[in-house]
Amino acid sequence: MLTHYTSTTEAVANILTHGFAWFPNRRRLTHLLMPQHNFSKREPQQFGMISFTENEPPNAKTHYKEFGFFGIVVSDKWANEKSAQRVIYVDEGGPATEAWRKLFAIGYEVVHNRIKYPEDGGWLMAYENKVAASAIAGSALWASLLQIWEYMEPASVAWQREWRIVNPVPLYSLNEKKAEAIQQVSPPQNWAKFTNVVPIPRSEVEALTCPTNLVPNLMSILPENYKSIKILESDI
Repeated sequence: MLTHYTSTTEAVANILTHGFAWFPNRRRLTHLLMPQHNFSKREPQQFGMISFTENEPPNAKTHYKEFGFFGIVVSDKWANEKSAQRVIYVDEGGPATEAWRKLFAIGYEVVHNRIKYPEDGGWLMAYENKVAASAIAGSALWASLLQIWEYMEPASVAWQREWRIVNPVPLYSLNEKKAEAIQQVSPPQNWAKFTNVVPIPRSEVEALTCPTNLVPNLMSILPENYKSIKILESDI
């Protein structure tokens, strides 16, 4: 059971009508695994993702405080079709973290040595973009490490028990500020209709979660074809 949480009934209605929005996500792990490069402008693979938790609604009260009280429960079938993966949580230290650091150091050295034109923006994209790492720099190793990076988070947020769907397309136009990124897709305009959102069919939404006292508010704004959906009620 995977649930995406959000903070308003309007956001729920917008997602059900138009789709989940891609959001860039800084994981704050580059200092730990890739200290040899300055990723302050853009972290690797910061091209959009959609997050869910495997915490059952009764055990998601911390999620409520962090992300909002309203949840959208998606089907396992839809999640599998979209290649949802469980997040890998990385500790600040220890043998596993040291092994990751060594692997990233090896991969970085390979791609660094293959950057023929270090002043060229196209070549420099290979550091942060798995498609460019493979196609431009010819480094399958670095491309694979960037693929893994998409599903990493620091252990400090392991309580989220997150699964995520990541954007397979390098989308540099995503706004890093969450409020502005939401505005771009509420509702999505122009190209954002096709590139910035991931629609979900009504048949793949299994339930919604909502505080008991806010169920009438949620029901009043839901699209007509969701009026009969199962509501998992919770206490705030």
